[in-house]
Amino acid sequence: MEPLSNRLPEGRFEIGKDGAGLLVVGYDGTDPSRNALAYAAGLARRDRAGLLVAFVECLNSATLWFFAGSPIIPDPAEDLIDDLREEMRHHGVPWRFVSVRGDAARELESLAATHMADAIVVGRSRSPWHTSVSRGLVRHARRTVLVVP
Repeated sequence: MEPLSNRLPEGRFEIGKDGAGLLVVGYDGTDPSRNALAYAAGLARRDRAGLLVAFVECLNSATLWFFAGSPIIPDPAEDLIDDLREEMRHHGVPWRFVSVRGDAARELESLAATHMADAIVVGRSRSPWHTSVSRGLVRHARRTVLVVP
Protein backbone atom coordinates (compact mmCIF):
# COMPACT_ATOMS: atom_id res chain seq x y z
CA MET A 1 0.00 0.00 0.00
CA GLU A 2 1.19 3.47 -0.76
CA PRO A 3 0.85 6.57 1.45
CA LEU A 4 -1.85 9.15 0.80
CA SER A 5 -0.10 12.01 2.56
CA ASN A 6 0.71 15.43 1.09
CA ARG A 7 -2.21 15.48 -1.34
CA LEU A 8 -3.63 18.82 -0.25
CA PRO A 9 -1.76 21.99 -1.23
CA GLU A 10 -1.05 24.08 1.86
CA GLY A 11 -3.61 22.08 3.85
CA ARG A 12 -6.61 23.64 2.07
CA PHE A 13 -9.61 21.62 0.98
CA GLU A 14 -12.11 22.27 -1.78
CA ILE A 15 -14.29 19.46 -3.11
CA GLY A 16 -13.58 18.81 -6.79
CA LYS A 17 -11.60 22.01 -7.37
CA ASP A 18 -9.06 21.47 -10.16
CA GLY A 19 -9.67 17.72 -10.26
CA ALA A 20 -9.94 15.06 -7.63
CA GLY A 21 -7.47 14.70 -4.77
CA LEU A 22 -8.94 11.62 -3.11
CA LEU A 23 -11.67 9.18 -4.14
CA VAL A 24 -13.45 6.76 -1.83
CA VAL A 25 -14.23 3.46 -3.55
CA GLY A 26 -16.65 0.85 -2.24
CA TYR A 27 -15.09 -2.58 -2.78
CA ASP A 28 -16.34 -6.03 -1.82
CA GLY A 29 -14.77 -8.22 -4.50
CA THR A 30 -17.88 -8.48 -6.69
CA ASP A 31 -17.77 -7.68 -10.40
CA PRO A 32 -19.55 -4.31 -9.99
CA SER A 33 -17.09 -3.28 -7.25
CA ARG A 34 -14.16 -4.36 -9.43
CA ASN A 35 -15.53 -2.18 -12.23
CA ALA A 36 -15.85 0.73 -9.80
CA LEU A 37 -12.28 0.19 -8.60
CA ALA A 38 -10.91 0.10 -12.15
CA TYR A 39 -12.80 3.26 -13.09
CA ALA A 40 -11.70 5.08 -9.93
CA ALA A 41 -8.09 4.00 -10.41
CA GLY A 42 -8.09 5.38 -13.96
CA LEU A 43 -9.63 8.64 -12.79
CA ALA A 44 -7.15 8.86 -9.91
CA ARG A 45 -4.22 8.25 -12.23
CA ARG A 46 -5.33 11.00 -14.62
CA ASP A 47 -5.98 13.48 -11.77
CA ARG A 48 -2.91 12.40 -9.76
CA ALA A 49 -5.26 11.53 -6.91
CA GLY A 50 -5.29 8.84 -4.25
CA LEU A 51 -7.81 6.11 -3.50
CA LEU A 52 -9.34 5.11 -0.21
CA VAL A 53 -10.67 1.63 -0.92
CA ALA A 54 -13.35 0.72 1.60
CA PHE A 55 -14.99 -2.57 2.47
CA VAL A 56 -18.16 -2.13 4.52
CA GLU A 57 -19.46 -5.18 6.30
CA CYS A 58 -23.20 -4.82 6.82
CA LEU A 59 -24.24 -5.69 10.34
CA ASN A 60 -27.64 -6.96 9.23
CA SER A 61 -26.10 -9.61 6.97
CA ALA A 62 -24.83 -11.53 9.96
CA THR A 63 -22.13 -13.96 8.97
CA LEU A 64 -21.91 -15.43 12.43
CA TRP A 65 -20.71 -18.95 12.93
CA PHE A 66 -21.21 -20.71 16.22
CA PHE A 67 -18.59 -22.95 17.72
CA ALA A 68 -19.28 -24.54 21.09
CA GLY A 69 -21.99 -21.97 21.76
CA SER A 70 -19.77 -18.93 21.15
CA PRO A 71 -20.26 -16.69 18.13
CA ILE A 72 -17.36 -16.44 15.71
CA ILE A 73 -17.31 -13.44 13.43
CA PRO A 74 -15.14 -14.12 10.37
CA ASP A 75 -13.12 -11.28 8.86
CA PRO A 76 -14.12 -11.05 5.18
CA ALA A 77 -11.96 -7.93 4.77
CA GLU A 78 -8.85 -10.00 5.40
CA ASP A 79 -9.89 -12.28 2.54
CA LEU A 80 -10.13 -9.29 0.18
CA ILE A 81 -6.74 -7.69 0.82
CA ASP A 82 -4.68 -10.09 -1.33
CA ASP A 83 -7.21 -9.80 -4.14
CA LEU A 84 -7.11 -6.02 -3.83
CA ARG A 85 -3.31 -5.91 -3.95
CA GLU A 86 -3.43 -7.87 -7.19
CA GLU A 87 -6.08 -5.54 -8.64
CA MET A 88 -4.10 -2.41 -7.74
CA ARG A 89 -0.66 -3.69 -8.74
CA HIS A 90 -0.71 -2.18 -12.25
CA HIS A 91 -2.66 1.04 -11.66
CA GLY A 92 0.19 3.15 -10.28
CA VAL A 93 -1.90 5.26 -7.89
CA PRO A 94 -1.52 5.72 -4.13
CA TRP A 95 -4.17 3.78 -2.22
CA ARG A 96 -5.14 2.59 1.22
CA PHE A 97 -7.61 -0.08 2.33
CA VAL A 98 -10.01 0.32 5.23
CA SER A 99 -12.66 -2.00 6.60
CA VAL A 100 -15.64 -0.78 8.60
CA ARG A 101 -18.95 -2.20 9.78
CA GLY A 102 -22.35 -0.63 9.42
CA ASP A 103 -24.72 0.66 6.77
CA ALA A 104 -22.69 0.82 3.54
CA ALA A 105 -24.05 4.14 2.23
CA ARG A 106 -23.63 5.89 5.58
CA GLU A 107 -20.16 4.49 6.18
CA LEU A 108 -18.88 5.41 2.71
CA GLU A 109 -20.20 8.97 3.13
CA SER A 110 -18.67 9.15 6.61
CA LEU A 111 -15.29 7.98 5.32
CA ALA A 112 -15.47 10.52 2.49
CA ALA A 113 -16.25 13.31 4.96
CA THR A 114 -13.55 12.25 7.42
CA HIS A 115 -10.85 12.00 4.76
CA MET A 116 -12.08 15.03 2.77
CA ALA A 117 -12.65 12.99 -0.39
CA ASP A 118 -13.86 14.64 -3.57
CA ALA A 119 -16.12 11.79 -4.68
CA ILE A 120 -17.40 8.32 -3.86
CA VAL A 121 -17.25 5.62 -6.53
CA VAL A 122 -19.42 2.50 -6.25
CA GLY A 123 -20.59 -0.29 -8.50
CA ARG A 124 -24.22 -0.64 -9.45
CA SER A 125 -26.10 -3.14 -7.30
CA ARG A 126 -27.81 -5.89 -9.24
CA SER A 127 -29.59 -7.54 -6.33
CA PRO A 128 -33.35 -7.05 -6.10
CA TRP A 129 -33.34 -8.27 -2.47
CA HIS A 130 -30.95 -5.75 -0.95
CA THR A 131 -31.21 -2.02 -0.56
CA SER A 132 -29.06 -0.39 -3.20
CA VAL A 133 -25.98 1.31 -1.77
CA SER A 134 -25.65 3.42 -4.91
CA ARG A 135 -29.25 4.60 -4.66
CA GLY A 136 -28.82 5.59 -1.01
CA LEU A 137 -25.62 7.50 -1.80
CA VAL A 138 -27.09 9.32 -4.78
CA ARG A 139 -29.99 10.50 -2.64
CA HIS A 140 -28.12 11.50 0.51
CA ALA A 141 -24.41 12.05 -0.16
CA ARG A 142 -22.93 15.53 0.18
CA ARG A 143 -20.38 15.04 -2.57
CA THR A 144 -20.21 13.61 -6.06
CA VAL A 145 -21.21 9.96 -6.39
CA LEU A 146 -20.13 7.98 -9.44
CA VAL A 147 -22.09 4.78 -10.06
CA VAL A 148 -20.22 2.42 -12.38
CA PRO A 149 -22.16 -0.38 -14.13
